[in-house]
Amino acid sequence: MKFLFPIVLAGLVLAGCSSNPNAIEPNDLPDFEATYKVKRLWKEGVGDGVEDSQLSLRPAVTEQQVFAGDVFGNVYAVSRDEGKRQWRVKTEDRIAGGFYAGYGMVLYGTREGMAVALSMETGETLWRTRLSGEALAIPTSDGSIAVFQTQDGNVNGLDAETGEQIWDYETPVPTLTLRGLAQPTLDNGKVYAGFANAKLAALDLENGVPLWEQRIAEPTGRSELDRLVDVDGNLIVEGGGVFAVTFQGKVAVVDQENGRPYWDKEMSSAQTISTRNGSLFVADDKGVVRAVDMRSGSVLWKQDKLYGRRLTGTSVQGNHLAVGDFEGYLHWLDVDDGSLVARKRHDRDGFAGTAVSYDGVLYVLSYDGKLAAYQLKER
Repeated sequence: MKFLFPIVLAGLVLAGCSSNPNAIEPNDLPDFEATYKVKRLWKEGVGDGVEDSQLSLRPAVTEQQVFAGDVFGNVYAVSRDEGKRQWRVKTEDRIAGGFYAGYGMVLYGTREGMAVALSMETGETLWRTRLSGEALAIPTSDGSIAVFQTQDGNVNGLDAETGEQIWDYETPVPTLTLRGLAQPTLDNGKVYAGFANAKLAALDLENGVPLWEQRIAEPTGRSELDRLVDVDGNLIVEGGGVFAVTFQGKVAVVDQENGRPYWDKEMSSAQTISTRNGSLFVADDKGVVRAVDMRSGSVLWKQDKLYGRRLTGTSVQGNHLAVGDFEGYLHWLDVDDGSLVARKRHDRDGFAGTAVSYDGVLYVLSYDGKLAAYQLKER
């Protein structure tokens, strides 16, 4: 089997083999009494997915549209209510990470180090800008500045109208890293970013000047593999804190204004985290899902029935938490106690990334490019 998380060494992806002695035997699908039924609202093909690229590719969802595509340069806009295709463009790009949509633009980065902006209305290319390395993070924007992050430790602020570079922040990263990056997060005129050296940084959005930097985990072990501590999932800025989790490290929160640590707890994940009503939800690299109190760091509940099933990150859908597994099943958990309440197989080939929840609907992209929308109904 392949590593759960692809690894980059001097630009090469390392993968394990079927004789990997550390491979986790996955649990069988757990039995439970479903209290909700899953309704698929629509399904649409949006290219060929991620194939063997070892990358994730999350859709972007707005009030009216869903934007998705594949790693071969196909980008689609479909209506959010019915899933009907509105436009498709075929670029020459090898798209990585996923899409951002807002302020009339669809943004994405490429493995060749290009930052690209398309028109949300037509798919027409608005601008293209060369970056310093693979742009594996989902970009973001406030409408004036577009922020891209690259695998080599650079965060770039670009003029959202022209693509011209305004500023560049750089931090050194280890030679060996996971193949992926956390999406930068914008809040109150600041950019919050996480890096492969387990460092978080707050930057001034206007000029990229660092306001604070804080390491949330230290590498341990003798081998380079043992010392991986990447921040790869996402950052959540909420309640005055910045929440993040590292691979082979910790889940932690630091002060939003000065980076001072509040609490941390040993945990390992390179997947998307989510929050609801004071709880932080983490699916770890062994397939255990936990709810963590955002104030204290104490574990509120743990769900281990999906152990070994190579879970995606977590998505909050109303009062439920959704995760996907390696066999293409979606699992819904109750946010209050972690109990399983529903299950649906989306596609047997698995997922291209963590699902996106928007206005009570879950939008899911499969490994081979099938996009669908799901809703939960009480039985």
